[in-house]
Amino acid sequence: MYHIKLAYKYLKSEHHKGFALGNLISVIGIFLGVFALVVVMSVMNGLENDIIHRIIGLHSEIKIFNKDYNPIKNWKNLVQKISSENVDGISPVCQAELMLTNEQNVCGTICQGIQLEKHLRTTLLLRNIFIGNPTSEDMKNGILLGSGMAAHLRVNLTDIVTLTSPIADQPTPFGLIPKSKNLKVVGLFSTGIPEYDMKHSFTDLSTMQHFTGMKNSISFLEILTKSHKNSLKIAKNLSEKLGENFEVQDWRQFEKHLFAAIKFERKVMFLVLILIFLVAAFNMIGNYLKMVSQKKQDIGILKSLGATSNDIMKIFIINGICIGLIGTISGLVVSLGLLFAQIRWHFIKIPIAGMPFQSIPVKIEILDLIIVACVSLIISLLTTIIPAYRTTKIDAIKVIREGEE
Repeated sequence: MYHIKLAYKYLKSEHHKGFALGNLISVIGIFLGVFALVVVMSVMNGLENDIIHRIIGLHSEIKIFNKDYNPIKNWKNLVQKISSENVDGISPVCQAELMLTNEQNVCGTICQGIQLEKHLRTTLLLRNIFIGNPTSEDMKNGILLGSGMAAHLRVNLTDIVTLTSPIADQPTPFGLIPKSKNLKVVGLFSTGIPEYDMKHSFTDLSTMQHFTGMKNSISFLEILTKSHKNSLKIAKNLSEKLGENFEVQDWRQFEKHLFAAIKFERKVMFLVLILIFLVAAFNMIGNYLKMVSQKKQDIGILKSLGATSNDIMKIFIINGICIGLIGTISGLVVSLGLLFAQIRWHFIKIPIAGMPFQSIPVKIEILDLIIVACVSLIISLLTTIIPAYRTTKIDAIKVIREGEE
């Protein structure tokens, strides 16, 4: 037990009123490293999770296309084939790039024809609608617009917009002219992603099929699974089941460059913040080397009383573990307190127009906490090895003689 008692004694200052200054600086260094890593990683997790849900809210989790991206004709048979316990919803979509006009205002749009009831079970579109409460009947001669597009066209609920094909393919006595159809605005939605709110619109599936000349065909199927985390595995299973004639895409492929950038940024941030631990580690090494130099007399006396080199090393290693534990636990407690407060009260705002969220998003991952704690404790332990090893080189008799002189 004397190892622990001496390690505890060496933690304190000479007056025993608190931590020695060197030990206190080491604790603060570890605390800052743990605090910064936990907070930054949780914010990055929150950002990624928020963007994932916004993208899934508009696109669903899985899309099935024809291999050559031509219209799918036998889509009803395809729906029966892919229905399983892992699939919660399936929505047929007919999509085309068209134009919307209102008086002199013109806007390009990615217009999707949907069966509203099925689409609401497959995506989070209903949650994103902030004006209007459209029904399937309303959608037959109506259209849902993104908030950015509605602002650009200067329209609101119940206003009339004209959906127009950019290609002149409708024959008339005067030649080919673009198709056009007047639709009433039955709702406005906002995903929180400006690019989506400025480009996407929704109308009824039959209206879109007639407008694009697809008849009973669709562009693709959207699928909702039990959990978006398992959607990649489900997408692979569906791809194997359907064969080479179909292209199955997981939500990670919808905005793969964005998700790749987020993952790369997380790794870079982790490596940068590890530097805080390295600075703390060098400080701890210097602190322990100083402590070994100051405690030479004590080490000489302990060795003369029969303590082995391993016993002396244990004292300094226990001291280092205590500093690591105190810094790590305090860093975890303070960071988690701040993060839970942000989740509860959203007191840290982002006053930037156009951002998809107005307060910093947070998602706490248990695995991240374990990794940070392990990294902190391992670095704390490693920094004690070099100074502790130097105690084995101390000659007890020489030290005692020098002390007597």
